[in-house]
Amino acid sequence: MALARDGDVMASRYSEAKAVALDLLEGLEGSAMSIDACLMKAKRLARLMRDSDAQAWLDLETKGYPEEFDSANLRSCRKYAVSGGRVDDSAGTYYRLSLPRLEAAVQFDQQSLSQQQSQLPKEFRPVKDFLEKNATEALMATQMKVQNGQRKAFIDNRALFSSIKSSLHNYATETYIAIELGDFVHDVFEKTRDHVDSFLARAAPKAVEQLVAITERMADGNAESMSAALTSCRRLMVTVADSVFPARTSSWTDRSGKERNVGSEQYKNRILAFLSDTASDISQGIIEAEIEHLAARLDAVYEKACKGVHADVTEHEARMAVMCTYLVIGEVARHADSIAVVGTTPRVAG
Repeated sequence: MALARDGDVMASRYSEAKAVALDLLEGLEGSAMSIDACLMKAKRLARLMRDSDAQAWLDLETKGYPEEFDSANLRSCRKYAVSGGRVDDSAGTYYRLSLPRLEAAVQFDQQSLSQQQSQLPKEFRPVKDFLEKNATEALMATQMKVQNGQRKAFIDNRALFSSIKSSLHNYATETYIAIELGDFVHDVFEKTRDHVDSFLARAAPKAVEQLVAITERMADGNAESMSAALTSCRRLMVTVADSVFPARTSSWTDRSGKERNVGSEQYKNRILAFLSDTASDISQGIIEAEIEHLAARLDAVYEKACKGVHADVTEHEARMAVMCTYLVIGEVARHADSIAVVGTTPRVAG
């Protein structure tokens, strides 16, 4: 099924991202990997995670920061620039030097200090006169002043380098944890998806084509396709309702005694009617709230489409609606399994 293939591709991408994140953490925690290599791995991780904010931030860390720069442009990755000391909002300043050049500066200062230390005489030879003594002391004072300045620059640069490198480590750690959590959620959703796919193939074959349509529209990625995907979700819900609780002219009475229409367009009520026999009062209330929320979103988009009006739907909203649709159908599939075991049918008023 197309939806399954899309999920498999995403799972493979996250699996690769997890391996890259782990490799990056090992490189940052060890000393074998240069900062250039660490940044390249971090950029690959950001690409795999489709994290445009991280890609922009890491690109600046690799190439250096421009003369005119607003830290707000870093968006979600601004916290790493601030915690790493790259940006000081209180002073309104930031360091422009790229992370690789900062590393090179630290290494150069360290080598220079080592060489100067080795060249300092262990003891002064006797001087012939007062003028030579003053000249020698003045020279040594100048050298010590230069050396102290280099030592301070070395200490400051090394501290900044370590701090920014630590922020890179924080990014890798947080991304790795997010993937780990995502793996858990993915496993839970995969079990629901497998159950739903099996149920639909058995009870509502037409729904399989609608799932393919949803997948194709989500893959397009544009706003119009997102709107079309939600319209397909609504059609899918209607198809499921038709298969488990066909439309009727008579009403259905819910547990509170309220009569609800269960006609062709009242797919929400028909699904609730189907689920009412096995759900407890608490779970029924939760399910009803979920369906109400989902139906409100799907119907709003559908009504606009019927009027020829474009509905603004973001990719995030579309994905959440698709997931919610799956979860609701998962409840229908679970209820259908329980009915098959018990051998009962839902009650219908009138």
